[in-house]
Amino acid sequence: MTFYSVCLLLFAFTWNTSAYGPNQRAQKKGDIILGGLFPIHFGVAAKHQDMTSRPESVECIRYNFRGFRWLQAMIFAIEEINSSPTLLPNMTLGYSIFDTCNTVSKALEATLSFVAQNKIDSLNLDEFCNCSDHIPSTIAVVGATGSGISTAVANLLGLFYIPQVSYASSSRLLSNRNEYKSFLRTIPNDEHQATAMADIVEYFRWNWVGTIAADDNYGRPGIEKFREETEERNICIDFSELIAQYLPEDQIQQVVKVIQNSTAKVIVVFSSGPDLEPLIKEIVTRNITGRIWLGSEAWASSSLIAMPEFFHVMGGTIGFALKSGQIPGFRDFLQKVHPKKSVNNGFIKEFWEETFNCYLPDGDKNYPSSASFHKGRDEGSGPGNSTAAFRPPCTGDENITSVETPYMDYTHLRISYNVYLAVYSIAHALQDIYTCTPGKGLFTNGSCADIKKVEAWQVLKHLRHLNFTNNMGEQVDFDESEGLIGNYSIINWHLSPEDGSIVFEEVGHYNVYAKKGERLFINENKILWSGFSKEVPFSNCSRDCQPGTRKGIIDGEPTCCFECVNCTDGEISAETEQQQQQQQRGCKQKVSFSSGIVTLSLSFEEHQKNALANRNAKHRNSLEAQNSDDSLMRQKALLPLHSSEPLGLEPNFQTPSNQDASTQESVMGEPEDGGQKLEEEQPPLSATYLQDFVGGDSITENAIHS
Repeated sequence: MTFYSVCLLLFAFTWNTSAYGPNQRAQKKGDIILGGLFPIHFGVAAKHQDMTSRPESVECIRYNFRGFRWLQAMIFAIEEINSSPTLLPNMTLGYSIFDTCNTVSKALEATLSFVAQNKIDSLNLDEFCNCSDHIPSTIAVVGATGSGISTAVANLLGLFYIPQVSYASSSRLLSNRNEYKSFLRTIPNDEHQATAMADIVEYFRWNWVGTIAADDNYGRPGIEKFREETEERNICIDFSELIAQYLPEDQIQQVVKVIQNSTAKVIVVFSSGPDLEPLIKEIVTRNITGRIWLGSEAWASSSLIAMPEFFHVMGGTIGFALKSGQIPGFRDFLQKVHPKKSVNNGFIKEFWEETFNCYLPDGDKNYPSSASFHKGRDEGSGPGNSTAAFRPPCTGDENITSVETPYMDYTHLRISYNVYLAVYSIAHALQDIYTCTPGKGLFTNGSCADIKKVEAWQVLKHLRHLNFTNNMGEQVDFDESEGLIGNYSIINWHLSPEDGSIVFEEVGHYNVYAKKGERLFINENKILWSGFSKEVPFSNCSRDCQPGTRKGIIDGEPTCCFECVNCTDGEISAETEQQQQQQQRGCKQKVSFSSGIVTLSLSFEEHQKNALANRNAKHRNSLEAQNSDDSLMRQKALLPLHSSEPLGLEPNFQTPSNQDASTQESVMGEPEDGGQKLEEEQPPLSATYLQDFVGGDSITENAIHS
């Protein structure tokens, strides 16, 4: 193939990528380009492709105001850096930002444009192709949101060592550097969050819960980690269900039926808002109340779930939230958005129409109405229901502060701050390249990268060695799992008496830096259960046994479920306040001797621990059985080639025993009235002797168990 032919092919590719639509991306030129992936829409419309004509791109539906705010945080950070006299002086950052529509297919479509541009630049055809509109390579990508989407993106970007800095993907699977070589994030992974969930369940002395997880790389690993934690805490799981955004209606109803029939009142959910929404809508329709929802951070503050019309079902939810940050000037930046002022942001037009429920006339035939591309408001107009025909025209004089949307909810900047931090992380990595002294660099023989010809793999190398202080005075560096370690706020859903909106009341926090047992703090006085009650709900399989009874095992039931059996003749039952708190009630065998009385208890706990471990093992096997071959294929899609190449050199890219008896000394009781005291020379009774005398395999001394 001649170089002339190559140029023609590249020109055609450039034209096609531009046809992806200026109105479907936010783009601005610069010396160095950063890519961005954000969920401006919650999903795509289902459309049957019969292949009788060229397949069309799927349509994005249901506008996501929060997603647009996150995009704005990236643009704000870039403009702030470009205005800085000290950070990357005499250089301009540009951007190319796409809408993932919260789907893997759209995210990969955008990611391919990043990769293709980089490969075009690597051919070094400038001397053969005089392209005046040449766009530099994308040297780093900010995104994506969901862990499942980021996994697919990371598989592709990792092939070319293009750094990816996610602001919201927290799956612990993404910590595998061998599999995801170029993935980093400004959000903690889910290891600590799952542990914190188990700590909360244990704190309120619940031992009977249900679990629900998104069927993706976020939900499955998160809930599995929670299950591992329950094994150490005497917590039983009644049911485990998997959900998804596009789960068939009959399967959703089956999950709802399981929840309705379960006696577990606490439901632990590891999911995103879009994946959980169909289930919650069905639960609301059936008016299933009286449950306490324990939510992961991906949905605990989601505008899709935290809706007033859902409050009678979801009120009192306990959830996790990321630590909020401060972005000075961001509020004013959000308020200044306007279609006529933001010429580089192709998402502004639709944002304006969705905010004010009007339509902007098309001033150019190449700038089609957003209604023809994206339909349905945040609350969920169905696909294909164009609302533009029923909207009045926009005047352009609308006031953005007069409308309440999640876009203007900047009171707690969590994900937005993570986006801001991701951009600054890349900028500081570039600054390290810019100020590098030859002989002290990170590359061969201490050499430095050329900032004017910097490549993505060189930026990745500097990101892994990054250490800087953010605008809040905190040190930022990526740990061995390529993420930041952070703390969580614990929130409780209240209903605002002023406007009836959902309020996320902070009722505690979880400090991952504290030692075990001191990480969780909860202010119970601030919690409203089910939105109004101050009484802690009961979620245990069985009630505590009363004095005069003991726990009895029920065949075929988990060990958290037991029956209270009356003490038989020759047994006594007594308990202290401490023993009541520890739920260690039982009958003591009374053994009488001429010289005194020794009381022993039947040990329920040892059997309980063993049976609980077996129960949870069955749950793990059940969950694994639910993962279909398709799910496994999704996890392994686009897997990069494993490579041990150091980043100090340019990568060489290639084609892709439970029966032990106690041996403690026996504890003797006081002599009966009128009885003789034991003589000093009389040997004490051994535990083995007492066991043989009383009989049974699970007897321990009264000093150990009660």
